[in-house]
Amino acid sequence: MSGSELLFYGGIGVMAAAALLGVVAVVGFRISGRRLRARLEKEFGKRRH
Repeated sequence: MSGSELLFYGGIGVMAAAALLGVVAVVGFRISGRRLRARLEKEFGKRRH
């Protein structure tokens, strides 16, 4: 494997890892957002618009 191939496939691997971590972050933020919303609703009542 030449250096340019290593850079090419390494870049693909880094991009895949970043996409996977992005999905994990979105799922984590949604879960923590639901918990926070539930806690705020419990303490302060339903949200008024």
